[in-house]
Amino acid sequence: MIITIDGPAGSGKSTISREVAKRLGMRYLDSGAMYRAITLVALEAGLVPDHLAEAGSLAESTALRLEERPDDLTRVFVDGREVTDEIRGPLVSKNVSMVSALPEVRRVLTARQREEAAKGNVVLEGRDMGTVVCPEADLKIYLTASIQERARRRQLQLQQQGVSLSVEQLAEDIAARDSYDSGRELAPLRKAPDAVEVDTSDLTIAQVIERVCALARPHPGLGGLVRSPLDTLPYRFAYTFLPALLKCAFRMDIVGVEHLPASGAVVLACNHVSNLDPFFLGSACPRQIHFMAKAELWRSKILGRVLSAFGVFPINRGEADRQAVKTALKILQEGAVLGIFPEGHRQHSGRLGEINPGVTLFSLRDGVATIPVVLSGTNRVVRRGLLRFPRIRVFFGAPLAIPGLEVSRAERAQLTAERLRIAYEELIQSHRQTDKTARAWHG
Repeated sequence: MIITIDGPAGSGKSTISREVAKRLGMRYLDSGAMYRAITLVALEAGLVPDHLAEAGSLAESTALRLEERPDDLTRVFVDGREVTDEIRGPLVSKNVSMVSALPEVRRVLTARQREEAAKGNVVLEGRDMGTVVCPEADLKIYLTASIQERARRRQLQLQQQGVSLSVEQLAEDIAARDSYDSGRELAPLRKAPDAVEVDTSDLTIAQVIERVCALARPHPGLGGLVRSPLDTLPYRFAYTFLPALLKCAFRMDIVGVEHLPASGAVVLACNHVSNLDPFFLGSACPRQIHFMAKAELWRSKILGRVLSAFGVFPINRGEADRQAVKTALKILQEGAVLGIFPEGHRQHSGRLGEINPGVTLFSLRDGVATIPVVLSGTNRVVRRGLLRFPRIRVFFGAPLAIPGLEVSRAERAQLTAERLRIAYEELIQSHRQTDKTARAWHG
């Protein structure tokens, strides 16, 4: 999947693009940082403003490297030297439009951006991503905001870097840049005809992120398995008939599956009330889930082989199992789905148990989307040795907002565990409210 997010300066492109990429388990490319880096190099070489014609060859010979940093600006390296802070300074901001309008500079950087886009699974952020660089993108977003609001945001950003400028001065600079960017002949700033415009002036960051994610999230439905890295043949075979069988026999309700990204690393964090939970969750999920399971199950060689064939891997509970952690991390690094039960043990009462903060450490990995899931009814399937057919409900929640690096790793894990519990409680409450509404609706 390729998503482009374009818009004028200060509309929130970088912040929104970075978080959307993280939520959806995608890569993020800050094209503006690339143009700023070349502008900085051109300024240092004395090419601005009298020798701009030489900037194209300078761009071609300059080695650029971008490193994603989800909690802050993208780290930018020029010929091995970090210039993350320098490229955000006022001098670069003043001249970047002039340099980025040069045909040779755009030719070089557009080619590099298309190379990144060709790899897929990326959010591209800039001013011409959806119109010039990737007009074939799967989803195009155009962010905008009032000049005053954009100036206010820019002022806050500069203050964090120790630079103080008035909102009036910044508003004047932004208006001038808008006029220049939209009026230039080469790759002007404009909204693609098929782009979705989102005005961020009166929206919070969280609201904008959720709106873009809602547009970006695929709706794979429940008709077939969406191919994912590390898929196994036995799992694909079982998925051809088992979901339909369980949905029919247990009148399964599956809500919120649109929250699940069709690609990228995902942690599915599910409540645990029955040994049958993996079967029902696997049937409700349109991507293969690689579950952790207690190592005791592998005492039976036959059962162990069957579980391994279905992508399940063992973990020794009650100890620091390094091999299980390595396996889980490999699953996420490959962009697959990791299934965990953060309560650790089945909760026979059906109530929520304590969330183990250590389990949530997987959610702190960059580019991982953590989806809370609540199962209802699975603990009533087998009662007193008899098979029953209660209604099974599966509720997929929205991706968790993971705390940033302003707190320690241990605190992030604890906060994530707390947010996960809150998400569970909200899903359960939503389920209860749905039942009440249904009873009222049907009299």
